[in-house]
Amino acid sequence: EGGYLAFTLENVSEETEETLAKSDKSDTWRWQLTASGRFAHRKEYVVKVGIDHDLEVVRYEPLDNFRYERGAGVRGHIFVMQKKSLSSLGSDEL
Repeated sequence: EGGYLAFTLENVSEETEETLAKSDKSDTWRWQLTASGRFAHRKEYVVKVGIDHDLEVVRYEPLDNFRYERGAGVRGHIFVMQKKSLSSLGSDEL
């Protein structure tokens, strides 16, 4: 089997997520540069990039208040992905 990759990322604020849910661009919006200078990534984007690189999400958890910025909790998420083994890839993917 393939190797594992585990990482955390900052997520967008709940307000931004609600705004995007109402927007016709919610499926194309991927990440955001926040006021703190950090990047926030949407779950759907991370999953798609993983799939594009033969990585499968084997565990996902949203993280509320996984760190604090100026006294306010920041949303995040943790991903555990596994690289597909060569035997599970089709010949056109090799």
